[in-house]
Amino acid sequence: MPYTKDDPKIYYQAVGNGTPIIFIAPPAMGHLTFHYQTLLENNYRIITFDNRGDCRSTCPDLSMTFDDLVYDVNRIMEANDIQKAVICGYSNGGLIAQQFAITFPEKSLGLMLIGGYYAPKNVLLRIEYHFGIWIAKKKAIPLLAKALSFNHFRDKKIAVKMDSEIKRTNPYLLMQQYQLGLDFSIENTLHLIKVPLLLIYGANDKYVHDYQYYFRDQLSEVDVAYVHRSKHQVPTKYFHECNAIIKEWTTRKGLLEL
Repeated sequence: MPYTKDDPKIYYQAVGNGTPIIFIAPPAMGHLTFHYQTLLENNYRIITFDNRGDCRSTCPDLSMTFDDLVYDVNRIMEANDIQKAVICGYSNGGLIAQQFAITFPEKSLGLMLIGGYYAPKNVLLRIEYHFGIWIAKKKAIPLLAKALSFNHFRDKKIAVKMDSEIKRTNPYLLMQQYQLGLDFSIENTLHLIKVPLLLIYGANDKYVHDYQYYFRDQLSEVDVAYVHRSKHQVPTKYFHECNAIIKEWTTRKGLLEL
């Protein structure tokens, strides 16, 4: 199985050819979050992975910082001999994606955020983070696994597979990952992002919609797309629309290798 060389060993999957897109998942969910984005493999090199401590990825010292999560993305690029990539983060994964674009501007072609925000500032988001921390403290990973997997996938076979993967997650590391996300804010450094930004929102995921205005205020090149009828689970439940938006935007921005 493909892992980065040094500890912590990060599990990843790579398919396809063309412009590389690295997809970053929320805590615990791992590479299967982007199961349907691998359908883009005819036009892109699709890289999916498990954050350290999640699913199949390791973290022997049982500690992490937010910078660790960012540098793991770079390690995956190095493992796949990728010089530049489009970085896509879903939900909390979007925080990692934004910080990567600031830390490694020379390696970032573009930035895509699905259900994205620059900090979990509103009450509903913060409740979700606190619930994740509570679940991790209680070591109730099987409960979390079932909730996340069956809430994201209509296909029961894929949901069962994700459920099994999430159960591998280390609860202590998961607690840290949720806490890091809860405490993180890129609000004061957002202006340092210099690549095109695409925001993809579920039309019914209204509690994150307002974040777009600050993105528009701070950055010069921002596009926003809404997916009709969708809530937060855009990449899994509305993958046809999500993938079409990705392809249209990367083509229009000149990021797609033809």
